[in-house]
Amino acid sequence: MKKLKFNKSVDQKLFYSSLKNKVYSEIDIAKYSYGTISFWIKGLFWFAVAYGSYMLLFLCDSKFYFWLLFLIFQLSGLLIGFSLGHDASHNTAFKNRTANQVLHFFSFITVGIDPLLWGLRHIRSHHLYANVEGSDIDIDENPFLRLAPCHKRKWFHNFQHIYAPFVYMLALLHSVFIGDWIYLFNKKYEWMRKGVNKIELYSRFSAFKIFYFLLVLVLPILFTNNHYYFVISTYLTTSAFTSLLFVVMLVGTHFFEEALYPDIADDVLNDSWAVHQLKTSCDWNANNHFAQFLSGGANCHAAHHLFPNLCHTSYSLINPIIERETLNFKLPYYNKTLLNMMKSHFKHLKKMGKKPKNPNSIK
Repeated sequence: MKKLKFNKSVDQKLFYSSLKNKVYSEIDIAKYSYGTISFWIKGLFWFAVAYGSYMLLFLCDSKFYFWLLFLIFQLSGLLIGFSLGHDASHNTAFKNRTANQVLHFFSFITVGIDPLLWGLRHIRSHHLYANVEGSDIDIDENPFLRLAPCHKRKWFHNFQHIYAPFVYMLALLHSVFIGDWIYLFNKKYEWMRKGVNKIELYSRFSAFKIFYFLLVLVLPILFTNNHYYFVISTYLTTSAFTSLLFVVMLVGTHFFEEALYPDIADDVLNDSWAVHQLKTSCDWNANNHFAQFLSGGANCHAAHHLFPNLCHTSYSLINPIIERETLNFKLPYYNKTLLNMMKSHFKHLKKMGKKPKNPNSIK
């Protein structure tokens, strides 16, 4: 990863200082530094839905209901990751770091993405340098979609706004079967794994994958009345729908029309860290309680990037302060409906797919 420096603009530093002072004075920080009662109630709700539907799989004789229950299990399992796992990765569920690691491990079991590797790239890369090529892993070039101006354009990208949903349906499966293994073994990501004991890294990865595949494939094949090929096809198709939900809630939060993809001169970014987070993040239905319940605070992306040390249940209180302070300092704050954010995302895809009028602008 390329390490960069942020601009030390006095005005931009003043913005974050003012924002932080107001957040810390207007909100009970001690209450929201870790999981609140509503945080745990929501997490337990999704656990009950996920594992309740999972247990019913073994009592179900109907293939249709088996598929439907498996879909509910997958979708609610994903929401466990959003509601509990994400906070645990930031150590904002429990005060105890080990307890957070245990929760992170088990809340990602139903998703299948290795929690340790995901946490490392999420915190060491994405949270520092969102949308910065060469520094944010989440913006790495991929063979199918041109998501940023710094990526090479190919002829088929002209149609990417049409075929993108089908690519998004494979996102989770790609992470489970390909992405995790690349992040674990590829020398390109040694910086990301630095400081983590190799024995711990490999043993936790192995244990996680064994648990996951036992849960989603082995046990249903062995202890239900369905043929193995039906269980596997159910797993693949429900994973596709789950992946689509996963992408819909997240992809537009950084890949939207107004998003910044900074050009870097002398390894220095044009903005301060806080202003950079504002210019690369988009909220959706930020003040809607159901959206926050469903997404685990992923709909309040600006608040999360600016205050990753606070539990996501605080974001509904932080959002009005961000809106007020950005207005005072004449800085952007992007908050759309989910539908408008996705429209913006597909317009962005269409723009990225078009051949630039100036061919020299293609990288």
